[in-house]
Amino acid sequence: MSGSYWDEFVDYEVNNDLNIRGFVEGLAEKVDKAFSELDDDYHPAYLGVENAVRLYALIREKKPSTVIETGVCNGMSSAAILKALKDNKKGKLYSVDLPVVAGSIEGRIGAVLPPGKSSGWVVSDELKERWELLLGNTYYVLPKIFAKVDQTDVFIHDSGHSYETMMFEFGIAWYHLRDGGVLLADNTDKNEAFKDFARGKERKLFRLNKMALIEK
Repeated sequence: MSGSYWDEFVDYEVNNDLNIRGFVEGLAEKVDKAFSELDDDYHPAYLGVENAVRLYALIREKKPSTVIETGVCNGMSSAAILKALKDNKKGKLYSVDLPVVAGSIEGRIGAVLPPGKSSGWVVSDELKERWELLLGNTYYVLPKIFAKVDQTDVFIHDSGHSYETMMFEFGIAWYHLRDGGVLLADNTDKNEAFKDFARGKERKLFRLNKMALIEK
């Protein structure tokens, strides 16, 4: 590891002919509209347009057979991944989410679903063919997924951002990650978990827009 947080920046080309940016912006508009009448203490916690575009491009480049993500909420990242898998004509996405609807838990603010919506609600039906969504705590659900798929090509963390949860997810994902596979995480500024994990594995820490990644 170098002295700076990031060792290198990395990027993947986006095929403008596919208008992926327009696709992602359309998702963001749907989510923003659903949250427009909610209190400002709630927020949609979507990945962001630039992150989603770069994530799409990464999946297109890597052409994974299996992708696993934790943290779905409204489903912007899930939709971007599934669109890439569809355009690749291969691959499956397993997603884990522990949904919270706005107003369902007293005092709960921050990342929530709008009333009447379920996890991944912005994912269109035409993209769901390659998707398996599992609800529950990642500590219980991830081992079940890996018991079934054994290995993955890409793992994406975007669930609870406590140090302990992040290190748990990174650890189990790394064990099941294929050689050459990619481990990504959003919100790595919350703590030192990703940096510590990368250092422990002696891997270079790359930045993909605002996400972090290491390769096995």
